[in-house]
Amino acid sequence: MSSVPPQDVAKAWVALGQMLARSRKAVGYTQETYAARVSYGRSTIANVETGRQRVGRDFWTRSDELLGTGGRLSQEYDRIRLASTRYMPSGMAANQASQVAAEPSSFTAGETLARPSGTDYLMGEWNSFSTLTSMLAQQRQAVSPDALLGLIEAHRDCLSALYRKAGRAPVRADIGAMLAEASIVASRLWSAQGNRALALAHCAYARQLGDRLGNRRISATARIFESNLHSEAATLIGADGDTMIGLRLLNEAAQASDDLSPAARARVAAEQAQAFAALRLPREATAALKRAEEAVNDLSPVDCVGLYSDWSSARLHVYAGTCHLLLGQPHQAVTVLENAAQMLEHDHANVNVALAAAVDLASAYAEAGELEQSCTLLSNTYDQLKAGGNHRGIARAQRARQRLARWRDEPVVLELDEQMAA
Repeated sequence: MSSVPPQDVAKAWVALGQMLARSRKAVGYTQETYAARVSYGRSTIANVETGRQRVGRDFWTRSDELLGTGGRLSQEYDRIRLASTRYMPSGMAANQASQVAAEPSSFTAGETLARPSGTDYLMGEWNSFSTLTSMLAQQRQAVSPDALLGLIEAHRDCLSALYRKAGRAPVRADIGAMLAEASIVASRLWSAQGNRALALAHCAYARQLGDRLGNRRISATARIFESNLHSEAATLIGADGDTMIGLRLLNEAAQASDDLSPAARARVAAEQAQAFAALRLPREATAALKRAEEAVNDLSPVDCVGLYSDWSSARLHVYAGTCHLLLGQPHQAVTVLENAAQMLEHDHANVNVALAAAVDLASAYAEAGELEQSCTLLSNTYDQLKAGGNHRGIARAQRARQRLARWRDEPVVLELDEQMAA
């Protein structure tokens, strides 16, 4: 299954869900009783069984144990996951790159670079890896981190081998830029898995490599994503985030604006706005949001690829709503975030963005006096984040729960605590 269309992968998820349902019924579990055994909500079980929701491998391993299916569920999960991560557009170069990254043991840079047409071969390999890097970056919002992390790290290792072996070849700088970009993608996935140290290390490596190569675009991109890790999304994720380090890195990235795409400029300005809002600087936050809006207005489809594939007016709405929340303007936050949620409702390529918006909307509901609506939304979103294995998203949701401290004795909050603890 080295080249499986997305629609066939979707059908495979449905078939796996049906297999789970048959196995569950054969043992005598209802959806509700089975949900309690695997520590998920009943709605999650229903969604998994109809193919509408994905859950991580731990769920399928546990299901094999409980239902006595002899490992068939987890084996089918692995088969589908491999098919979905290996799907690429048609083209021999893309297929070759997928095989190299997915099976690193079959590729050794020393052997391939020993071919007579060494520099030409390097250029061909770089084009293949460029395609794969962009595709993996775009998939990080729609595919669970554990499904992509091994693939991107293998891909990065291959690029690293090519970079070391390139010597003084003219293409060395291009391979280095691609290595840096792959390191940033890996950083995002490590962050989603909750490993902040490795996420920071990958970004710092990309930043230093970009500086060494004199590649302003790569250097700025590394700083953008490194700033997010230092500031912990302007304290939306971690209470001990350093917003000032984040702002300094963003300011350094902004100095390379002439070399950045509109999507990258929008990300810089939106992150600056969020940091200013966390510091309760409304004028500065508003000015930064205006810069982000101007950049979004310049967006074209060619800009929204790779690390910036999730950029759109909807993404900007999420940042704007979050800024209102941080500035103590909950009613404005509710209006903007509800609008963003509607825009993202059917955008399956930006699942994590939609979930982040839902978490912040839950906080805005509480601040606006809609506590029950807040707890219901936060509970449902937490369940989805847990099912997807997005640890950074889970941390964001837990931080949102901390904002409900003043209502900790209310029945709806106590019920939320029970659900999150499960």
